[in-house]
Amino acid sequence: MTFARFALVLTFSLAAGAALAQDAPSSGGAFIGRLFDATGLRTPPPPAQDFVRDSRSEQLQYRAFDPTPARDPKRKSAAHLRAMSAELDAAAAENRRRAGRIAAPDAPAKPAR
Repeated sequence: MTFARFALVLTFSLAAGAALAQDAPSSGGAFIGRLFDATGLRTPPPPAQDFVRDSRSEQLQYRAFDPTPARDPKRKSAAHLRAMSAELDAAAAENRRRAGRIAAPDAPAKPAR
């Protein structure tokens, strides 16, 4: 019974939200921000302590932890991509051939034909 009530409330909430969508702000973030401000969940950060202000330099030098890799300026041609695909297929076939020679200790015997 409670699940039915929950589903009913959820359905009407979604329908009411869709009906009020024309009057809503352009982004949901503004509405959520106003909601957080009204409930006191979002408060401005306190001012920095003296030792924090003294330890910071005037000009911050930002350095990304994960720099973007340099892009390869050369685009590969379709023929080169096909050749690379053929090399990968040949390597996969060779690996399958090598794996077929190794007898695993738990492998069942090959079925008779």
